[in-house]
Amino acid sequence: MSCRRGRSFAPALLVAAAVLPTNAAGQGPRGIRAASASGPAAPLSYSVLTARPLSFRPEPALDEGRAFLHSLIVPGMAQYRQGKRRWLLYAGAEVLSAFLYFDARGDARSARSAYRDFAWTRARLGISSEPRRDGDFEYYETLSKWIASGAWDVDMARQGVQPESDPATYNGWVWGLAMEIYNVDGSNPEGSPGYERALDFYRERGYGPPLLWMWGGGTAEQDEFREWIRESDRRAADARRALWILTANHLFSAIDGFITARLASMPPTGELGLVVAIPFR
Repeated sequence: MSCRRGRSFAPALLVAAAVLPTNAAGQGPRGIRAASASGPAAPLSYSVLTARPLSFRPEPALDEGRAFLHSLIVPGMAQYRQGKRRWLLYAGAEVLSAFLYFDARGDARSARSAYRDFAWTRARLGISSEPRRDGDFEYYETLSKWIASGAWDVDMARQGVQPESDPATYNGWVWGLAMEIYNVDGSNPEGSPGYERALDFYRERGYGPPLLWMWGGGTAEQDEFREWIRESDRRAADARRALWILTANHLFSAIDGFITARLASMPPTGELGLVVAIPFR
């Protein structure tokens, strides 16, 4: 824009000076530079007026890495420090899932001890010839399916192991399976070529004197024993589910804290600018 030199421009110049005050160096507020002239007859140079928006966003309490680690260790910790009320959800989920996990795990262990004690007092005591020795889970699963283990050695007077031959017992079934696998002749087993390998199979899979059993009460006691095993399995599954929820809560809280910290640390987008050019001749 151009105009004539003269007194008619003085009011506009005074208004500009009043709106945009400058310091001694000609520097306006927040980087705004005012126009100036050296005299009434001198050409007035133009100035560029720029303004940047002020950001009122508070600095984030945590950076992304610390936010992730804090909530990974203690769910809800990063959200609490970031001023997000959802920290209550993560903290509540942590307490609830931890309670469910320890409660279910305790019940599962109690039920496991109960079915082991039940098997010892109802099926093994007096049958096993050695002090009590608990077996693994597979052993108790076998007790739930077979009424009796059968003998380990049917002829103690003879040297070596003479396998149980009654197929209604567990050891007898194992020996029958070994004979079938290695083609052992039932009428003359010791003379068969595969007898030694079948005997090794029996020793590996059969149960010896410390673990022999017989359910004296019949199927009723065995049914009760199965119920204890099912209860232990059910509560163990509940504990695993609660542990998955507990782990997921840690991960989700950590990811949430990381994303929140990342968004809070991003600079504001956009810039407000004002350019005024007043050339004079």
